[in-house]
Amino acid sequence: MIEIADFGALGWRSAESAEARAKACCEQLERGEILLLRDSTRFLDGVDVEALTHLTPSAVAHKNIAYHGDSGEMRGLRRGVDTEPIRKGMALYQQRAVASCASLLAPYASTWRVELTSFRPLEEQGRRLPRRQRNDLLHIDSFPARPTRGARILRCFTNIHPTRARVWKTSNSFKALSKDLLAANLESVTSRASSPWRRLARQLAGMARVLGGVRSGDLEYDEFMQSLHDRMKSDLRYRADAPEFRLEFPPGATWLVFTDAVPHAVLEGQYALEQTFFIPLQAMRLPDEAPARLIERLAGRRVTA
Repeated sequence: MIEIADFGALGWRSAESAEARAKACCEQLERGEILLLRDSTRFLDGVDVEALTHLTPSAVAHKNIAYHGDSGEMRGLRRGVDTEPIRKGMALYQQRAVASCASLLAPYASTWRVELTSFRPLEEQGRRLPRRQRNDLLHIDSFPARPTRGARILRCFTNIHPTRARVWKTSNSFKALSKDLLAANLESVTSRASSPWRRLARQLAGMARVLGGVRSGDLEYDEFMQSLHDRMKSDLRYRADAPEFRLEFPPGATWLVFTDAVPHAVLEGQYALEQTFFIPLQAMRLPDEAPARLIERLAGRRVTA
C-alpha cells in the first residue's frame, strides 16, 4: 500500500509535477499496488455523510446499494424507504470521485468508462452470504452482468464510518498467482467451452450479442475471470496456501486498486462508498501487467477481441 500525501482538496500540490505524478500513480496501480489517500475532502465535498451512516440495516434489501449515474436508477433499498437522501449522496460521491480520479489518474480519464457507484451500509464482520457472494474470502473481481471484454476494473473506495477502520486482507497480485491455479482454471473454462451444449449456448449468445452490437467471442476473457473468482473462493489449497496481508483503512480514507488483479477480502467495517471504472487496455502504461495479457501468454492465444 502506497500513501499519496501530495494530493489533497485542491488536487496535486505541485502543478509542475502533476503530470508525472499522475503517470506514476497509474503505473503503481498497474503493478498491483494500492494507493491510499487519508484526506478524502475532495471525494466527499457536499456529500451528506450523516444521512448515509444513519441508514438502518432493515432498510437494505440487497448485498449493497447500487446507483446508475446515467439513468439515476438506484437499487438495493426496501420499498417504503426514503431513497432521495441516499440517491443524492451517492450521486454527489460519483461526481466527486470521477472529478478527483480524473486529476489523480489523468492518463485514464479520456478513455475510461464510468461504471456503478455502490454504498456498503452493512457491517462486514460475520455476514452470512452464499460462498460466491462472500466478501471475506480472497478473490479477484469479475462482473457477470457487466463484462469488461479485457478492460481493467479500477475501484475507488472511501470509508465514511466516523470512528472505525475498514479492514481488508489481500494477497499476492495476479501475476504471482499459482500457475497451477491459473492452468486448472483455463483447462476448466476451455473444457466447458468445447462441450456440444456449451458451443450451442455460445452460438446463441453470440447471435444475441451481434444483434446487440457485441461481437461473438468477446466474452472469453470475462468467462475466465468469473470462473477464477469462483475458484479462488472454493479452492481449499489456494485458501490454505495464499499469503495474507492485513490492511486497515482509517475513517475518512480513500483507496484505489485494480481489483481484477489484487486478491482481496473485506473482514470488518461498515459504511463505505465505492466508484468503479473500466479502463481499456490501450490506456495502460504497463499493458503486459494486465490480466488479459498474462492469460494470453498462459493460453498461447488471444482471449480478447
